[in-house]
Amino acid sequence: MIRPRVIVRAAGALTAAAILFAFSGCGRSTAQSDAGAADFAEAQVRTFDVSTLASGELQARDRVELRSKVERPTTVVEIVPEGSRVEAGDVLVRLNSDEIKRDIEEQELQLAEAQLNLEAAETAYDIQVSDNAANLRKAKLKVDLARLALEQWDKGDKVKKLKELQTAIEKASRDLDRLKEKKEKSDELYKKKFISYDEWKRDEIALLEAEARFETTKLDKDVYVNYQMKRDEAQKKSDLEEAEKELERVEQSNQINLKNKDSARQNRAVQLSRRKERLTEYRKQLEACTITAPKSGLVVYGSTAQRDNWRWQSEGPISVGRQIHNNDLLITLPDTSEMIASVKVHESMAGRVRPGQRAVITIEAAGGLTLGGTVESIGLLAENGGWRDPNRREYTVRIAVDSDGQGEKLKPSMRCQAEIILGTVQDALSVPVQSVFSDGPVRYVLVPEGPRLTRRPVMLGRRSDLYAEIIKGLDEGQRVLVREPKAGEIIEKPWDPEELARAGYGVDEEGKPFVLNAGRRGGPGGPKGARHSGRSGGGGPKMAGGKPGAGRATHTRAKPKPAGDVAGKGSTNRPDD
Repeated sequence: MIRPRVIVRAAGALTAAAILFAFSGCGRSTAQSDAGAADFAEAQVRTFDVSTLASGELQARDRVELRSKVERPTTVVEIVPEGSRVEAGDVLVRLNSDEIKRDIEEQELQLAEAQLNLEAAETAYDIQVSDNAANLRKAKLKVDLARLALEQWDKGDKVKKLKELQTAIEKASRDLDRLKEKKEKSDELYKKKFISYDEWKRDEIALLEAEARFETTKLDKDVYVNYQMKRDEAQKKSDLEEAEKELERVEQSNQINLKNKDSARQNRAVQLSRRKERLTEYRKQLEACTITAPKSGLVVYGSTAQRDNWRWQSEGPISVGRQIHNNDLLITLPDTSEMIASVKVHESMAGRVRPGQRAVITIEAAGGLTLGGTVESIGLLAENGGWRDPNRREYTVRIAVDSDGQGEKLKPSMRCQAEIILGTVQDALSVPVQSVFSDGPVRYVLVPEGPRLTRRPVMLGRRSDLYAEIIKGLDEGQRVLVREPKAGEIIEKPWDPEELARAGYGVDEEGKPFVLNAGRRGGPGGPKGARHSGRSGGGGPKMAGGKPGAGRATHTRAKPKPAGDVAGKGSTNRPDD
């Protein structure tokens, strides 16, 4: 079988022996018969630094760079002669500002219109507040009246009616008792012939009428209690509920109307604010057309300071009438008392560089002198790679050099190389970088299985020259191979879908593995792990059917790419955030 090819930096190779020695005590007797314990290391939780390399040149610390802050192309109207000594406040460059002045005039008119629109919106808002208050008062009054009507009926009208009905019943009952007694007496008198038949009959009819009145009064009370009272109570409560719902509708309507008016007012305020900001920006642009000296010094044109730039080589020195673009370096005022290292960092790494990070600077022109340093700033705008690599984008990183008593050996424009410590990986499960291999998009390690080795897919995180963080696919204490496998050592078998899934990979319809969520950071080999095709810079062909691939994942610090290298490619080792 074809062995995976190992790709490591010379510096990484020098430290390989130290790594193997450090892990030699971790091996167990279950290793392969032809592989010693020093060939294996355990996945451990450790803390390690992550760094990147960048090259550039030394510059004076207080070298003042005066760049064009005008965002649009313009031309030089006036410029001080190169080599002149100037004092703080002297005018160095004047740029054409005619277009900016016209924009300011137009923006002032739009600002006045936006101010009137805001005042109208605020007036409409105030009116809506007043209308809401009036509508709310009306709705609350209806609720109060309905509640009072219910309370009046419950504690007044209902009680009064019940008393009236009860009184009528008692009266009818007493009349009935009286007429019954009278009828009994009439019966005795009629038997004795003391009264006429007509009188006796009238007493009988009166008794019947009293009995009917008594039943009618009881029926009136029953009808009222069982029907009329319930109907009146339901009606009163319904009136109250309707008034309360109307109050809710009014409150909701008030909120909506006020919100609409407030939204319109806020929109007008935002428009006005944007007009003001734009006008302020135009005025700043107008001020930027006049560049003055912030301190005294010797005038050096940007075309001289950047003489290696193809543009200045083709267009010649800065002069009156020259077209100037945003961020073009116009003039520098150097102060050589202290030095900094100005290095170029690829845009893929620039987002990870932060002020305050430690750095180690090597100056070959000073006999390979190595000094410490601290990152001071990162350029705001990216610079392209010139005509050799127009797609390349780099940021300028300025590093304060700790001269450590070696300042007399340092000079401006000396070439230097800086190793920037991007950060520290704290307490992360990791393995030596020599133990990680690649097969297409899959990153894997080789673990013992009996007397041979088997591939274990893993998901990589951040990396340094020595260690690679393992995000998924491997457990702490697992032993991994830290050298190239020998012929016949690897068990040739297809990828196990479960192991792939555990490490964050999937399998497509054709049975080929791919990175799940490939667009996220932290995938194998850096952003969009699928970029890495498994090639190892001319190694053997990739094995079919998920067999061992033809290349170990590269784990070197980010070096400046050679001319012609496409941005974002050519590096499989970008440490992830």
